[in-house]
Amino acid sequence: MLNRELINKEFPSLEDVVFMNVSSVVVPPLSSQEAYFNFTKDYIKNFSVDVVTKGWEIVEKARESVAQLIGAKAREIGFVKNTSEGVGILANGYPFQSGENVILMDQEHPANLFVWINLQQKGVELKVIPSLDARNISNEIIDRIDSKTRAVAISAVQFTTGYRADLEELGRVCREREILFIVDGIQAVGRLAVDVSRFNIDYLACGGNKGLLGTLGAGFVYCSERIVKKIIPPYACYQSVKSYIKPPALTTDFSRIEWHDDSRRLESGNLNYAGIAAIGAGSRLINTLGIREIEEYILDLEENFIRDLEGLPLDFRSPKERKHRSGIPCIYYPLEKEKEVKDILERHRIYVTMRGGYIRASMHFYNTGEQMKKAVQGFKEIAGLIE
Repeated sequence: MLNRELINKEFPSLEDVVFMNVSSVVVPPLSSQEAYFNFTKDYIKNFSVDVVTKGWEIVEKARESVAQLIGAKAREIGFVKNTSEGVGILANGYPFQSGENVILMDQEHPANLFVWINLQQKGVELKVIPSLDARNISNEIIDRIDSKTRAVAISAVQFTTGYRADLEELGRVCREREILFIVDGIQAVGRLAVDVSRFNIDYLACGGNKGLLGTLGAGFVYCSERIVKKIIPPYACYQSVKSYIKPPALTTDFSRIEWHDDSRRLESGNLNYAGIAAIGAGSRLINTLGIREIEEYILDLEENFIRDLEGLPLDFRSPKERKHRSGIPCIYYPLEKEKEVKDILERHRIYVTMRGGYIRASMHFYNTGEQMKKAVQGFKEIAGLIE
């Protein structure tokens, strides 16, 4: 049972609205807000004395809580700006060879798509799996694997359909065939249970501004100890390496860089300490509530929401099987009804992603049964617009 008293205390701003837009940008809880703003307030108050040292204390604390959330070791967690940077570090730093191939889906978010398209310049082939509906695509991916496949790169949850991939099955096959298993985790981590060890994930990238309850401009990567030493990041600073000579002494060995042998090698320069503080606070709140309890609660909300709208002329494009659902029901409506649909949502104070005849409603643990009743009423009115 989720601690509703704690949740209500953390999200007072959501009491009078139906916020179903975590798949876009979350409204952070009070603890994340306080962590974010307090970092800046403290270093201004103290005239920036020891600000970097305190920033790295925040980073190390956040490593621990993020690692706990996804079943990793703290040394396997590195912090980056966002999912795109996280995936890019691997794509550009791992020794992919000409003639090898990477398998992905056609509806991947640009963060897990464009960097692989660009890799074709180095002779790496893309095998793209069509995903026009919410069917189980694991077998199709597995069937496309051949002796030249170096990686499978997939979102834990597809951002346009809410389709939840069978990460356990894909990870098992990839590990058996010695193929890199790369996951864009941003639509799942913090909302659904993602266990990187159990799922045999080699690399996962995740921004902090959705399920993790953080904010924009800070995210993390998980990089397995199995592969981290093979990655040569595209940039470096003293935080990334062992071979750092502290000023005023000067570097004298210009022949090589001695990288850290863990995920710290993926970090360089001063990080977004305030953003990482928010991620740390958000992940600690999630760990306190329990990620498996959160997942079950979200999937129950989605199941009840869809059931309450059964029989209405709403074009759901979301998976039917619970194991492939993610708490992100996606609904299509006639584009010519755009203004009327928008008016209904605004009148009921329902916040969703809406564009071009498409609504994506995404749920988190702060959504209540009462809020979902209001959402159902709004969508029933939308259904009334459809002939």
